[in-house]
Amino acid sequence: MTAWLARLDLTQRLGYAGLIPFVLTTLGVLFGVAGSSELFKLYSVVILAFMAGATWGALQSQTQRASSVDLTLAIGTSLWALMAYLLPADVAVPLLVMGYALLLWLDMDGSISENYSTEYTELRKRLTIIVVALHVLVFIAL
Repeated sequence: MTAWLARLDLTQRLGYAGLIPFVLTTLGVLFGVAGSSELFKLYSVVILAFMAGATWGALQSQTQRASSVDLTLAIGTSLWALMAYLLPADVAVPLLVMGYALLLWLDMDGSISENYSTEYTELRKRLTIIVVALHVLVFIAL
């Protein structure tokens, strides 16, 4: 484990560290720990809004090629996340998955992916797939 961590750069370490609250709250939901689903939902909203902002920022650097639709979808995702927060967890979790899927789709768009290294693009894909899988587990448990 230590050798694996030593090979990761700071971005990768922080990305994987960001999974820890998802994993812990998922385990809490699976084992029936009170409040776990609300904490899972809250953390998911925060991360989705953060990722939406990062995507919006990446699009902003492509002012010549970034479409207004992509910009609206990116920033709209943070509002989507806020709306999901106000709903019960069993409704919010699928909505949050839709937000993560939308951001992944936007990330794979040529105008954004040009801003990212291949390693970072792969990291975002990998982390998003893990996060979506954890959302599916939570949804099933709810």
